[in-house]
Amino acid sequence: MRTADYEKLLDQYKAGNCTQEEIAFIESWYLAYQEGTLYEDLSLADRETDLAEVREALGLEYPKPEVRLWPRLVATAAAILIVFGAGLYFYMDKNNPTVPVYANDIPSKGKNTATLTLANGEKIELSEVRIGKLADQAGIQISKTKDGQLIYEIGNKPDAMANKWNTLSTAKGETYMVQLPDGTKVWLNNASALKYPATFTNVKKRSVELSGEAYFEVAKDQLHPFVVKTAEQEVEVLGTHFNINSYTDENSTRTTLLEGAVKVSLVNGVLSRVIKPGEEVLNIQQQLKVKPANIKDAVAWKTGYFRFNNENLESIMRQVSRWYDVDVVYEGNRNELASLTFWGIVSKEKNVSEVLKMIERAEKVKFRISGRTITVIPN
Repeated sequence: MRTADYEKLLDQYKAGNCTQEEIAFIESWYLAYQEGTLYEDLSLADRETDLAEVREALGLEYPKPEVRLWPRLVATAAAILIVFGAGLYFYMDKNNPTVPVYANDIPSKGKNTATLTLANGEKIELSEVRIGKLADQAGIQISKTKDGQLIYEIGNKPDAMANKWNTLSTAKGETYMVQLPDGTKVWLNNASALKYPATFTNVKKRSVELSGEAYFEVAKDQLHPFVVKTAEQEVEVLGTHFNINSYTDENSTRTTLLEGAVKVSLVNGVLSRVIKPGEEVLNIQQQLKVKPANIKDAVAWKTGYFRFNNENLESIMRQVSRWYDVDVVYEGNRNELASLTFWGIVSKEKNVSEVLKMIERAEKVKFRISGRTITVIPN
C-alpha cells in the first residue's frame, strides 16, 4: 500500500465508511502499536501525545496508551494481524513461503439458526422452516421474519400460557436473534440457550434464564423489572443494553453494560453491585469485581469477529472450539501455553487455519489439525 492509500483509508475510517475488514485492519494495528512494539526510539511523551490524538480522532475506546502512533501512522502502517507479548508479526506478503500449511482445514460453519423448543416439547429447527407463522400457543403467535429473526406477538388470550416456557438454543457455530413477547430483543451467541415464558402477562418480574452468552436490548417497563438468571448470578434491569458471558467453561461470568443501569447479584443474594454504562462486573468464585469495560471486545461476537485484547491462549482456543465445533488438546506444559497472551481482530467467516496461522507467526506455538481436533504444540 502507498502512503496515499493509508491516508484515504484513515479518512474513510473517521467518516464511518470503512468495511468491517478495513476496520479490523486499522484497529488491530492500533492495538499492536499501543503495546509499545513500534517506534521504540520515540520518547514516552511523544508516544502518549500522538496516540492520544489518534484515539480521539478515530473514536477508539482503549485505555490511556503508553506509546506513540501519529503522524508516522500513515507513513508506515502495516497490516498487523496478531501480537504476542512484546513482539508482533507484520502480515505484508500473503505468499510468504514460511506460512504454515495444514494437512486439512475446517471452514467456518457460522449459521444464523437455532432450535426452538415449545412449552409442549415440540422442537422446531429454525433453519428448516419458511418465513412466516411457526406456531400459535393459546394466542401467542410465533413468526420467523425474512431476515431470520424470531418474533412473539401477543393475541387475545395470553393468560392460558402463564408459566409455560420456551427455550431457544444454539449449537456450536450458530447464532440467533429473538424478540420476546414484551418487545425485548436478544441476540444469542453460539453454544448457548435462553429459556423464557411465552408471555410476561400477570408477572411482577420479566424473568429469563441464560446459559452461554447473549446480548440484550430490554424493552422499558418501569413496573416490571427484567431479570436474567444464570448459574452464578442474577442481573436485574428496567430497560437497557448489556451483554452477559456465562459459559461454564470460562473462569468468570462477565456482565458488560452499554446503556442504562443494571444490578448484578449473586444467586444467594448476599452480594450485589450496580454498574453504569462503560463498566462490567466479573463474577469470579462468588466475588463481584467492577471494572472499566472494553465495549468493542465484549460485543465483537455480535458483529462477526473474534477480538482479542491481551487474551490468553486458552481463552482464545475455547472461542475457536465453540465457533468451529472442534476439540482442542495441548502437548507439553499446558499451563505455560495457556498463559500466552495475544492481541488481534479476526473475522469469524475465515477458515480455522487463518486464525491458527496468525497465532503461529508469533513463533511461540504451532498447531496440528486432525479431523475435528486441533493440537496446540509448543514451538
